[in-house]
This record gives sequence, C-alpha cells and structure tokens, in this order.
Amino acid sequence: MGTLLIPHRLVTPAGSQSNQALLIEDGLIARVGATDDLRGHGHDEVLLAEQTLGPGLVDLQVNGGGGCLLNDDPTIEGLLTIVQAHQAAGSTTILPTLISTDVDTMKRARKAVEEGLEQGISGLAGLHLEGPFLDDVKRGAHASEFLRAPTAEDRSLLEQASAGALLLTLSANHATEDLCANLHGAGLILSLGHSSASAQEATAAFDRGVRLVTHLYNAMSPLAHRDPGLVGAALADERVTTGLIADGHHVHPTALRAAWQAKGCERFLCVSDAIGIAGTNQSETSLAGQTVRAVDGRCVNQEGRLAGSAIVLSDSLAVLVEQVGLTLPEALLACSTVPARVLGLGDRGSLKPGLRADLIALDTNLDVQGVWVAGQRLG
Repeated sequence: MGTLLIPHRLVTPAGSQSNQALLIEDGLIARVGATDDLRGHGHDEVLLAEQTLGPGLVDLQVNGGGGCLLNDDPTIEGLLTIVQAHQAAGSTTILPTLISTDVDTMKRARKAVEEGLEQGISGLAGLHLEGPFLDDVKRGAHASEFLRAPTAEDRSLLEQASAGALLLTLSANHATEDLCANLHGAGLILSLGHSSASAQEATAAFDRGVRLVTHLYNAMSPLAHRDPGLVGAALADERVTTGLIADGHHVHPTALRAAWQAKGCERFLCVSDAIGIAGTNQSETSLAGQTVRAVDGRCVNQEGRLAGSAIVLSDSLAVLVEQVGLTLPEALLACSTVPARVLGLGDRGSLKPGLRADLIALDTNLDVQGVWVAGQRLG
C-alpha cells in the first residue's frame, strides 16, 4: 500500500485543481486523480487541510545555507549541511555553487560533489561553478584576485567526466569557440553572467551553444535602447533561458514581469543565490573574504555591493505571485519545472505519475508546511 496525500488544491501541469489527490508508492508518484477515486483502497491517508500540494523546488544557484558556505567548506559535511537546510525549506534538489576561487578549492569542491553523488545524497544534483572566468568590471561580490582566463589546469579540471550536472557561469569574452566546444563535449551546461558584453558579443556566445544566463539584470551590461547589452540579447533570444533572483531586492517586480513576458513559461526560472545564512537566524557571515550583513533581508558586503541573498527559493513564490502577478502554477514552473529541465532531470519538477515524489505543501500564505523527498516526509 502507498501513501495518499489529500490537499485542498493540487498543482499539476494542467494547473491548480481542487478535489484531486496524489498517491505515493516506492518513492514515486503512482497516481494523480480525483480524490473520491483514490480513497478507500487501504492506503495511508494524509489530509493536508487548506494546503496546496506542488512539486519540490529545484535551485540552480545555492552558495550556502544552514550556516555553511561551500567556498569555506567544500567537503561532504559541508554539502550535507547545505542540502539539508534547503530541503527543509522546500528545495528538494539543489546545485551547490562555488563562487570564484583558486583551482585547488575548485578541485576540492568537485571531489566532494562526486563523492556525495556516489554516496547518494538525495537532492544533490551536481555543482555550479560561478566563475572564476568573469569580467572584473562586473564582478559583483566576487574577489578580483581570483578572476582569470581559463588556464590549462582549469580546463583539465572542467573537462573531467562528471557524475552529475556541472554548470559553469562565465563572461562572454571567455566563451570562445574552442572553449565552448570542448566544454559542451564534456557535458557542461554553460551560462553567461558577470559580463560587460555587448549584445553582439552575447549573441556570439549564444551561437556557440550557451543557453543560460545567470541572475539576469544583476552584474551584467544593461538594456538600453541603442545599446541592448547582455540583458537585451538574452531577452530577445528565444534559445536562451534566464535565471533571476526574486528576493525583493535584486530585481524590481516590474523588471521581473518584463522578463517573464519576454521569455514565457519555458525560458524563465528563479534561483535563490543563497549564502550561508539562508535557513538560519544569523544576520552576518563572510563571503569572498568579506563580511556580509543582512539588513531587512538585503545582503551587502563591506563595499556596499549586493552579496548573494538570505532567502531560500520558496521565499520567491510569494514575490512572484503577490508582486509580479504570476499564478502559483506559473511560479512553480519557474522554481521547479524549468530548472529541472535545464539540468536534464526528467524524473522530477512536476506532479506526474512515474516521477520522483519530491513534493511541497504550501499554506495560504505560500509558506512551506510539508516537504517530501523521494516519497519520505521530512521533519
């Protein structure tokens, strides 16, 4: 027998529906259907009164959480702390993110992730290397001392086979034809970010197979009517998926809405960009060797620059629905379905039979009240 979840509403690819239930068996979604049809077959029934059931969230940019920053602790223990902190908040799958650093730390992070994948850490999808091949003028909170063009040692590390997803954010000037061809051949997902590229330079990178943009609007050449920059190129190119930080600080709701209108539900996704204080009550931490303070939810470093965020991805749902004007099904597409597709994870990101039972239950304020990972309820 399985476990039958009976929510007030349920969000499937068809939209938000009432009088629907979901059956979990062997860690998978066995059936989704009318509540009356699924009840009475001996399953354990869990009533989720006044709650909406949706897919677990998928976050492609997680620098840290639970008091741990990946750059400071690129170990199995560090990964577990970060994964567990975000899973408890509804991000059932994450891509731990290492910001610009030296090659030895990159090697340690890759080794830890590979070991974590071998050990079957649930919810660990791979690794996101944000840098170090970035433009100094658009470095944001990244430390200048680590920014560089790819060296032979860097390329050797990147071209090693990976058990999980390996996402690399780089600036357009480093996205050469040779590098892109080699890294695509090694299975990497390439994303433009921290770049002062012109629209023409950005489009040239897209022509070389780059299909993603890291935190659109932030740390990149902006959209102007005679100089559209990376922002304009990304919004106009139907091949490109844009990641955005919907924390109420990085991007104005109108700009988020404009990106949604330009990219549509298939090419718009959200990330948390969370740093170590995410999922804690802490208000101060370190990032790239600088002290970062969270004031009214806004994380800034000693230079006054935005330095990641204190949110978990589920916090973005209320921003998207209440400030941007998306429906909850649309917000869940941006925070679950689309990022899962970008990572090539066809086994999650939606409530469909046969997929992993990675689920979240939300109350009327869109706060997470329950999390299931591979059919097991956390907490």
